[in-house]
Amino acid sequence: MWACHSPHRTKHISPTAHIANITLHSAQHLFFFTSHHFTESITSIAFGIAHHSPLSLFSSSSPSPSPLSLPPSSQFSHPHSLSLMTSPPPNNSHLTTTKSSHSHTGDAQQHSAVPLTTPNELLAPVHTLCTHLADLSLQPSSSATDVPYYPTHDEKLMLFNQHYDLMLNGPRIDFLSKLPYEIATYILHFVDMHNLAKVALISRTWNQFARDNEVWKSIFLYQKQWKIRIPQPRPPHGPGSANTLESKQVQCKPLNWKMLCYDRKQLEERWKTMPSKKRLLGHSDSVYCVQFDHSKIVTGSRDHTIKFWDLHTLTCTHTLRGHSLSVLCLQFNDKAVVSGSSDTTIIVWDMETRQPIRRLQGHTAGVLDVCFDDQYIISCSKDTTIKVWDFTTGALMRTMTGHCGPVNAVQLHNGNVVSASGDCVIKLWDARTGHCLHDFKGHDRGLACIQFDGTTIVSGSNDKTIRIWDVATGRCLQVLTGHTDLVRTLHFEQNKIVSGSYDHTVKVWDMTTGQLLLDLPNGHSSWVFDVQFSSSRIISTSQDRSIIVWDFSGDQDMRPFD
Repeated sequence: MWACHSPHRTKHISPTAHIANITLHSAQHLFFFTSHHFTESITSIAFGIAHHSPLSLFSSSSPSPSPLSLPPSSQFSHPHSLSLMTSPPPNNSHLTTTKSSHSHTGDAQQHSAVPLTTPNELLAPVHTLCTHLADLSLQPSSSATDVPYYPTHDEKLMLFNQHYDLMLNGPRIDFLSKLPYEIATYILHFVDMHNLAKVALISRTWNQFARDNEVWKSIFLYQKQWKIRIPQPRPPHGPGSANTLESKQVQCKPLNWKMLCYDRKQLEERWKTMPSKKRLLGHSDSVYCVQFDHSKIVTGSRDHTIKFWDLHTLTCTHTLRGHSLSVLCLQFNDKAVVSGSSDTTIIVWDMETRQPIRRLQGHTAGVLDVCFDDQYIISCSKDTTIKVWDFTTGALMRTMTGHCGPVNAVQLHNGNVVSASGDCVIKLWDARTGHCLHDFKGHDRGLACIQFDGTTIVSGSNDKTIRIWDVATGRCLQVLTGHTDLVRTLHFEQNKIVSGSYDHTVKVWDMTTGQLLLDLPNGHSSWVFDVQFSSSRIISTSQDRSIIVWDFSGDQDMRPFD
């Protein structure tokens, strides 16, 4: 057992954690193998490992070294944290480490034991470096009582300066090639896509590490704005094949995460250029609302109908008739479509049969917006009220009042409802109790549209602006200006906001900076009523009776990303 000593306590650590800590210092010698930027990246990775291992000189019980003592390029930061083995096996000659299948979506880690050599053999490549630090030695102790000295804060600063000097003048050590494959690839889980491409050029060994599929999977899943739709295994063919292991292996082909990363990166770059556009015609009057997924587009119109379109062929496949006036709003999931109309009713449709299940009546004026989940249907109306309905039975549960004007838009998330009204006020409600929790004020003209994801609200108004709000504090974070008329519709996701306006344009915004990324001015010839977007498409509808599909995918198959 190894230990790390401090004036207050002694810590026992594993050989794996010790290796991770040594890796911090060895990583800096990559200066001689590749660019300075990549050296920073790997050093940050190693620092992250060492910082979270019990042996680390930068223990959470002590203050971190001041970055002012380091050159600017050596200030370490990395968003990842990790846990390493904290207690070694009883017999050091049979040490094991764990191989983690990283997932940033919260999946449980899978572990497999991999035999290692003894600690001294494993640390041999970095032994030379450690001898330069005789007074602050990090070498493994020769006995349980002979432990390394735990340095003070000032000594840590001096140690950092010594290591930076070693990076420029010390021995050249290829530490990564000397580590077990599982540890080497695990370190590369923390390298970004750009620098991982450089890793592949260093040597054959590093190229092998850089091709590891799990490394590329980690890179893809770390990008929070990147989403992927995993294709479902095809049903096996032939009698008796459904339960055989061989058939399951054939159907579940592993994904090429490296290719997915490059395709997704290329798609992201295309959002900086003008997309191609295709126009869908079929409704005989204004198209008020739209929603789409990876296979279909659903639209509602002033011609009283709801139409289903094939996303890939762009042909109309079904037309639903049930409302007696304009279809103003709709939402669907895998089981149902819910639509609201100027005829004051809400219809719940069966997604599979395309037939009405029930009609909800209670509003005294047109239903301007609807949303639902597995428990509630929320509707808002020109009659200034918001109604909460039981999704399963269709029973009216409660009516929420408080707005002084038409309620033009509602959004539902985890039992909370956000509403936007012509009275210039946004309200946050508890759907379970009907109580108003908070008012958001800032727009100086009526609101037309809103979206809510639980932590952030984005609203559009007749004052020609878009506002971004923090739900927890009620504070307006940003005001986006650029439209020259009412902002009628918006949709945000993946750090982008797409908005449509009565100025006939569709605009794309960076949600973090508020910067206008793309202006699509030559699509519609009249007011834009609704927009929705995915990673590869924007679909907009208008008073001009058309639906426009703005396509960023080019010739590539982008279906996994929609």
